[in-house]
Amino acid sequence: MTKNFWKELAARGPIVALAPMDGYCDSAYRQVCKTIAPNVIPFSEFYSADGLVHSKDLAKRVLPHADIEKPLIIQIFGKDPEKFRQAAIIIESYGVSGIDINMGCPAKKVVKSGHGSSLMINRDTAFRIVEEMAKAVKIPISVKTRLGWDNHDLLVDFCKGLENAGADLISVHGRTYKQAFTGKADFTGIYDLRQHLGIPVVANGDIMGYADGTRKILHPANRDTLVFPGEESVLGTGGGWKNLDGFMIGRASFGNPWCFLPDGHRPTLGEILEIMELHARLLIETKWPKGALEIRKHLVQYLHGFPGVKEYRTRLVHTESIDDVYGVTADIRREHADLLGMPLEPAQEAAFAQAWDQCNG
Repeated sequence: MTKNFWKELAARGPIVALAPMDGYCDSAYRQVCKTIAPNVIPFSEFYSADGLVHSKDLAKRVLPHADIEKPLIIQIFGKDPEKFRQAAIIIESYGVSGIDINMGCPAKKVVKSGHGSSLMINRDTAFRIVEEMAKAVKIPISVKTRLGWDNHDLLVDFCKGLENAGADLISVHGRTYKQAFTGKADFTGIYDLRQHLGIPVVANGDIMGYADGTRKILHPANRDTLVFPGEESVLGTGGGWKNLDGFMIGRASFGNPWCFLPDGHRPTLGEILEIMELHARLLIETKWPKGALEIRKHLVQYLHGFPGVKEYRTRLVHTESIDDVYGVTADIRREHADLLGMPLEPAQEAAFAQAWDQCNG
């Protein structure tokens, strides 16, 4: 993979990515998303740069990946430029396609340690981190950040510094550090940022699916010049302003990995059950025995909109093995055979069902 990876990808159409989310974007989840939407670029959970340097066990546990996950971007966090440099070399040796730096996580314990969003105000350190990594590896370096600490007045200067240091892509969550995950994402500052950078810029925050993302990446001044009979025209720049280069989908993918598809596909109950079984099998295989418990939070978010669904969800939060999962899905197939071929509306409540205490920068 070359440093031009992101520019070449953006030139072919909107970048569509799975946002890095702690506690969700493990290998199993990435494989599920790629099975449904091969076009998606998966970002990993965030891993400690220090941890990867000091623990061979951690690297062996989290960096190996299946071919279907490629091109895979690994996200790391920390504050020591030298540790980032060493971690980048380790990550590159596992054949990943790029490395992303978390400069946006607003969790108090992360910020208090000088990581995540704190790098937005510790700019010299942020720039040194990017520079050290960019010099150390041949794969592209990207940064995921936020609008700013409490507003977006300094976003352009910060990101221009990151670009000058060697960043190949910037993704921005449309909230400030102080907002955390409250309020609505605002892309105003991100549109402005794109006019000042020579590298791709990707937006993140409250994007519910492919169609939503392709509209939101358009600069507002360009929207009146375009019509939307399909998604083929969304990259036009009729207003003369640069559009954003892509988008990330995070929470909206919970229980609905079909959200990455450009055709607005509504999965049938039968399709949902098949993906639930695949997800359970992959997670249990890759993270046994922990995966047998982790799968519960995923499975309950797939089911919605048919009789008895609450009972099935209750059973799913008590599963302890793949056989338990298969038992529930078998009962659904038997008891609702007439619904297996019926498309179901995406459940927006499923996307927000879990209390959100993870970092998605």
